[in-house]
Amino acid sequence: MKNKKLVMIPGPTPTVRSINDQMGRETVAFGDPEFVKDFKELVVDLKNLLKVDGECFVVAGTGTLAMEMAISNVTKRGDNVLVVSNGFFGDRFIDICQRKGLNTDVLQAPWGQVVSPAEIEAKLKEKKYAAITVSHVDTATGAVAPIQEIGKIIKNFPETVYIVDGVAATAGEREYVDEYGIDILFTGSQKAFGVAPGLLILWAGKKALERRTALGTIPEYYIDFEKWIPIMNDPTKYFATPAVNMIWALKESVRLINEEGAEARYDRHIRVSEAINAALEAMGFKLLAAEGNRCSTLSNILYPEGIDDVQFRTTLAAEGVMVAGGLAAYAGKMFRL
Repeated sequence: MKNKKLVMIPGPTPTVRSINDQMGRETVAFGDPEFVKDFKELVVDLKNLLKVDGECFVVAGTGTLAMEMAISNVTKRGDNVLVVSNGFFGDRFIDICQRKGLNTDVLQAPWGQVVSPAEIEAKLKEKKYAAITVSHVDTATGAVAPIQEIGKIIKNFPETVYIVDGVAATAGEREYVDEYGIDILFTGSQKAFGVAPGLLILWAGKKALERRTALGTIPEYYIDFEKWIPIMNDPTKYFATPAVNMIWALKESVRLINEEGAEARYDRHIRVSEAINAALEAMGFKLLAAEGNRCSTLSNILYPEGIDDVQFRTTLAAEGVMVAGGLAAYAGKMFRL
């Protein structure tokens, strides 16, 4: 196996030199004036990037923790929740909601397809839902949900908080929180932001924040919005230790995004993904996601007849190229990059 690896799995993604440099800096106290200034600027920059008039939380943790954070701050036991799942990670919300004692209804699409806005609208008319969850991109399928169209529908259901899982999309696919009618959006540092794993980033709009206030005291502690809001607005305050070097690295990532321009970045992702997909199809591969439902942050590629998954990925690994295998029913039937 070659020493130099080209990591092309859905995440963690490779980190560029300037981001690595930030992670390798000498760590300082979280009350250090320079760090406090950088942290405060990062929160503002993240709000501006996704255009949200609300709060942004940057917390040590993973995307899965962000899923729990999103649900826990806008629902209480016995509430109705609608989970819209387009794959493996969309299904994860089912378990999270049921463990919390929520009445959980599910709309599921066959892998490679997405639940339509019309199906969602019909379901929302059946009963009042405290929240709805939608995965923008599911890494198990490569399918992208029409989150903007869904947001337009949910505006007609003011009692429903719209939660979008952006882990495999944010900073790579277009997402504008207030414009799209999203109430909560979250991601992890290790995907399109190009930072190592370790941070969850969550944006909350006004409706979500009002719902949190209305709930009063919640059982959860570390992921309580109300514990973190004072810190996000004034990092000199303390609740739990921030991941100092990861925050510096994320700040550098946002700087690079702004330097390129967010819109230019999204367009670049589309161009590159279309080129890669066309090349793979020309070689005889097929994509799992249906035409028109394909994301631009990763590709899920089905093997032609006669190609062995383990042998294929082992051969790539020997050349220093790392790709991911398929999940669940598609294990051994495709690779993901």
